[in-house]
Amino acid sequence: MTDTDPQTEAIYLQMLMAREPSERFRMGLQMCEMARSMVLASLPNELSPIERKVALLRRYYQNDFSEAELARIEQALRTHFAITQ
Repeated sequence: MTDTDPQTEAIYLQMLMAREPSERFRMGLQMCEMARSMVLASLPNELSPIERKVALLRRYYQNDFSEAELARIEQALRTHFAITQ
């Protein structure tokens, strides 16, 4: 779904592709970091650091993994967090 007309979209794509690959890569990283910051800001403040990681995992990957897979990844996160703390 888009509300951008095809001509404007083509101009934007042309401008984007004119940038250096490293600049486009940095832009992508900045967008990912902004999205992560927005998700973290939407979480309750009283969550512990590991609970924030688990919430981030579930928010990002809830449609990519089954509940059983998410539970296994969550357990691995909790185990790793416990070992490193």
